[in-house]
Amino acid sequence: MTGRETAVPGILAIANQKGGVGKTTTATCLAHGLALTGRRVLVVDVDPQGNATSGMGVEMVPKSPAFAPDGLGAAIIQTPWSGVFAVQAGRDLERLAVRGLPSILILREHLRTLPPDGFHAIIIDCPPSLGPLTQNALAAADRVVVPIQCEYYPLEGLVQLLGAVRQATATNPGLAVAGILFTMYNGSLELSREVEAEVREKLPDPVFDTVIPRDVAVAEAPSHCRSVIDYAPRSLGARGYVELAGEVVKRGIVR
Repeated sequence: MTGRETAVPGILAIANQKGGVGKTTTATCLAHGLALTGRRVLVVDVDPQGNATSGMGVEMVPKSPAFAPDGLGAAIIQTPWSGVFAVQAGRDLERLAVRGLPSILILREHLRTLPPDGFHAIIIDCPPSLGPLTQNALAAADRVVVPIQCEYYPLEGLVQLLGAVRQATATNPGLAVAGILFTMYNGSLELSREVEAEVREKLPDPVFDTVIPRDVAVAEAPSHCRSVIDYAPRSLGARGYVELAGEVVKRGIVR
């Protein structure tokens, strides 16, 4: 491997069963932010919606390589973003989400076949559910990043998600929460401040210092197949995700 040397990559699942909290945006923008530090990052899209795949400028495939019988193999592709690679979502993921998978260890087994020095980080974009696809991601990951919008309904779902992470340690004892990430944050709203304070004060799990502000550029960027870091590098959203990548490295979540 050329450039920065690496040992075993950090595997991060971006998970929350609540939709619309910024999971896919966090997966792709964190990947881009880490790549800008000279790291090689693999994004594995296991969400049937395939938004991480399309947002990185690549297309869905008929069958998801993440769960294909023959494994990842040559399915890893380079995205248009330097240093960011992808395992595309397959159009069969919706069926797999409904019918289930023969094992929750398929993704873990496939990721273990990758060369240990191939990537510095592997980021798994999960669907908005706690079904078999997310269970596979939790069984494969070292750490979980939990994006949460600063509202009370997402806060209720957060406790359920953290419980699912703890249950997943029965299969994956090394799994832990990397951090809860506040997204779409508006510091001028009392509700945002109240939710942030409640999570930071009452939950035992770590919370990222970085918060991702509400920013229209973050929502616009995927329609151009770009991350907000590239689309609007001076925007508040871009700065937030660059800071998040720095915090992930500083805390040793990704080396």
